Amino acid sequence: MRSAVDKNSREYLENKMKSARHSLLLVLIFTVVNLVLLMADGNTYFLFSASVPYYLTAFGMRMDADAGGGVFTTTALVISAIILAAYLLCWIFSKKRVGWYVAALVLFIIDTALLVLLALAFEMLADSIMDLVFHGWVVLELCQALVCHKKLKALPPEPEAEPVPAPWP
Repeated sequence: MRSAVDKNSREYLENKMKSARHSLLLVLIFTVVNLVLLMADGNTYFLFSASVPYYLTAFGMRMDADAGGGVFTTTALVISAIILAAYLLCWIFSKKRVGWYVAALVLFIIDTALLVLLALAFEMLADSIMDLVFHGWVVLELCQALVCHKKLKALPPEPEAEPVPAPWP
């Protein structure tokens, strides 16, 4: 029989925050992989990624195919790189400051809203359901990280370990 997990323990709350950071890193990695696959004309798309960089680049590629050239794709990739850099900064600095979780949450909510708008505009909502589910999961994890941080701040400080005396020779 498994023992009940204390959801208000320091360890549990810290693990939930680490889980949100890991999800943020996965979003970053899968987005880069998706962009590489898109540029290589791959037919694979990984869920658990940011949608704006992917669709922005896909639109840029389509516009370049129609107009000839590479300006739109290059511009889309630069904008996508800036977005990914923002996610990377959120991941790096969220370890020390909770405000970076907030920034990541805002970025991902915007990404989710734009995914919904694109899905509705191009009548691909049914095709986007799983992507939206994963977006919801990431948003939920980032929200939970913020709640866990608030609970951690309310906990009493950890007692300091007593120094162990050096053994006598």
